[in-house]
Amino acid sequence: MKYVDANNQWTSEFLTYIQNSARSSIKLTLSKEQTRMTDSKVGGKPWLPPMVQIPKDEDGTDYLFIAQINWAQMPPLEDFPSRGLTSFFVKQDDVFGVLDQSFHVFHFEEVTDSPDIDPFQPEDPELYSPVLGGPYKLCGKLETQLIPYKNCLSDNFQLPPDQDEAAYSKYWDLSDASGSRIGGYPYFTQDDPRASDSVLLFQLDMEGDHKDYYVSWGDSGVANFFIRQEDLVRLDFSNVEYTWDCL
Repeated sequence: MKYVDANNQWTSEFLTYIQNSARSSIKLTLSKEQTRMTDSKVGGKPWLPPMVQIPKDEDGTDYLFIAQINWAQMPPLEDFPSRGLTSFFVKQDDVFGVLDQSFHVFHFEEVTDSPDIDPFQPEDPELYSPVLGGPYKLCGKLETQLIPYKNCLSDNFQLPPDQDEAAYSKYWDLSDASGSRIGGYPYFTQDDPRASDSVLLFQLDMEGDHKDYYVSWGDSGVANFFIRQEDLVRLDFSNVEYTWDCL
């Protein structure tokens, strides 16, 4: 297959072919806007029903609150909830619970909207967390992704080989899966650890602005939460998988 033409533009043949890999995704942006308790956000204080508490480890230490997604605030995405709230917590240890899969994902179908503001707090130097201060308000926008090289399904597609340096480099940019997102294709700084495909429930990448980091998983790392499609449709969040890696 010819990937690029003499002007280093994608050929119509390749663009038509690679559209077979297209997936919809919600690209997330983080900002230091005023944030309510029930808003989609990273960091800050979680919204929890009165009878639910922040999970604790075996020593009684609170798990780290990473993020919550208020689905009514997100663009519609097939198979994902259109209402309710999902929140993510990880263990407060040197590797944020990834080695022993110490994390919790809660989903609440009923959310009592609250006008209460979750005030911004700067980073706590005594707290080792991937989220540096917060909360950071989450907003989402639909986009279409093409399959990246680092994916368990990439061998099913005829992607530009590394011997074709121009097309290879160009496709890395075209299929960039980095950034924070819901659904679509995940991003990894290393390799895809999955043996088979699964739904990207939530990806939280390194984030920040020109002054500060908002999120930092080790050295330029990214975290992913995965779920089986059939579980997502049933709103069963009991078998979510969690991973993060860095450079």
